[in-house]
Amino acid sequence: MDIQQTLFTQIMQLVQSSSRISIVTHINPDGDAIGSSLAWAGVLRQLNKTVTVITPNNCPDNLQWMQGYSEILKFDTQKQEVLDCLLHTELFFCLDFNNLSRLEELGESILKSTAPHVLIDHHPNPECFAKVAISVTEASSTSELVYHTIIGCGYEQYLNTQIAESLYTGIITDTGGLSHNSGRPELYHIIAHLLQKGINKTAIHDIIFNVFSYDRMKLLGTILKDNFVFMPEYKTAYMYITIENQKLHNFQLGDSEGFVNYPLAIKDVVFCALFTEYENNTTKVSFRSKRQFPANEFSAKYFNGGGHLNAAGGRRACSLHDAINAFENGLHSFKELLLKS
Repeated sequence: MDIQQTLFTQIMQLVQSSSRISIVTHINPDGDAIGSSLAWAGVLRQLNKTVTVITPNNCPDNLQWMQGYSEILKFDTQKQEVLDCLLHTELFFCLDFNNLSRLEELGESILKSTAPHVLIDHHPNPECFAKVAISVTEASSTSELVYHTIIGCGYEQYLNTQIAESLYTGIITDTGGLSHNSGRPELYHIIAHLLQKGINKTAIHDIIFNVFSYDRMKLLGTILKDNFVFMPEYKTAYMYITIENQKLHNFQLGDSEGFVNYPLAIKDVVFCALFTEYENNTTKVSFRSKRQFPANEFSAKYFNGGGHLNAAGGRRACSLHDAINAFENGLHSFKELLLKS
């Protein structure tokens, strides 16, 4: 991967001149957000830096085993502690997001600080708010870019088993278990290096992918049986989760993780979506696609979102019914591209 050495040099200089460093990531943090943040924090702490990882809110239970998780500050429940931390921060690392709006209210607070920002991210079209930016869209994950940063900055000696576990978690969760955006041989050299650091690949997969509740399994059954729509004329399918579904099945943060991928198992489906209804007249949507269909372009055009070619997300301030209508209407303008994919 072609990342200019001058970027790593600038990061090293900023780290060297800073004592108090904050690492921030996006709302509803996923495995890549948490894994990359905790891995980078682990390296910086070995450099005798005072490091705080800050998230807008909590992450799912299956990510809370990684070293350093218990020290994360969550803005929604620890607002004053976070604000106090921001006041004394000398350097920010912004991981796994390309726009401060992805932090919602936390982003507004960070903007008030005069401390420099370093962006490490793999999402397209980053906002220009960082002094230094490592932005590589072909990377599998931000965790992969943090790995390159560790090596490029000459910090490989600090890459221990626990840091390797966090990086591996970020990589496998952001690629769907290496099922998408994971075709470059270089990525597997990185994974081999992480394995050499002593990580237990089988145990990590088990704790991430095999820890869901019975209620979650029943919810999936309900969605597949009652809330699944196949539109073969567009090579598309979608599913939806209503507020009633969530209440009936004791919905918890992270329960719908992976649901969006199920329609892609249908032979002729190249594009799919999962809609989740919220109480505040907001609908969140996750998108997945095959081959060259641009899920991110569709998300940006109709759902104020973005992401990657084959994995994207967005949300719309409207009812579930209206969000689904917007989706179905949007398919018309993408029909030719869908049928070619």
